[in-house]
Amino acid sequence: MNVKSENSFKLIRLLALTALSTLVTACAHDVGLKQDKNTAIKSKEVTVSLGPIRIPEYLNRPQMLIAISDNQYTLSEEHRWAEKLDQNILLALYQVLPSQLNTDHVIRYPWSQRQDIDYQVSVDILELMIDAQGQSQLIAQWSIKPKEKPSLDKRFECHIPASTSDYALMVKAQSQCLTQLGQVLANSLNDLMI
Repeated sequence: MNVKSENSFKLIRLLALTALSTLVTACAHDVGLKQDKNTAIKSKEVTVSLGPIRIPEYLNRPQMLIAISDNQYTLSEEHRWAEKLDQNILLALYQVLPSQLNTDHVIRYPWSQRQDIDYQVSVDILELMIDAQGQSQLIAQWSIKPKEKPSLDKRFECHIPASTSDYALMVKAQSQCLTQLGQVLANSLNDLMI
C-alpha cells in the first residue's frame, strides 16, 4: 500500500469513528426532552432487542459507494469504512439506545432464545449512499415489535446535502442521517413504552 493510500485509509477510518461518535453524542442530547417518559420506563424495566440490521450485499462492503447515475455506482478503493456497515450501524444504535431509553436492558442480535424480549427493533437499510447530485441518502424500513402486540412498521428517509468529491462531507452527511434514524427509533420506543 503506498503512502497516499495508507493516509486516505487512515483518514476514512478516523472519519468513520468520528461519525460514530457524532451519532452517539447527537442522540444523547435528546435525553432531557424525554425525561418525563423515561421516568415511567425506569420504574418498569423492559428489555429491548436490537437487530437484525439487514443491508443489501452491494452496500455491505468496506468501500464507500457513490452513485454516478441513477443506476450506476462506483466503489472508492481509497476510502473505506472501518468495518462492515451492518455491524457498524448495529453498534452505533446499540451505544445510543440505552441512554435514550434510560435503561441498560438493550441487547444486540443475535440473542439467546431464552431471553425474554419486550420490544424487538429491526432495521432494513434499503439505501445508504451518496447520489450523483452529492446528496446523502438513507432509506430504511424499520419495525418495533412489542411482546404480544402488533408491530409498528415504518419507512424512514433522509436526504442531506453532501458532496461528490469531499469524503469528509460525505461521511458527515451519512452520519447525520443515521443520527436521525436513531432518534426516530428512540422516540418511537419511548412512545410505545408509556
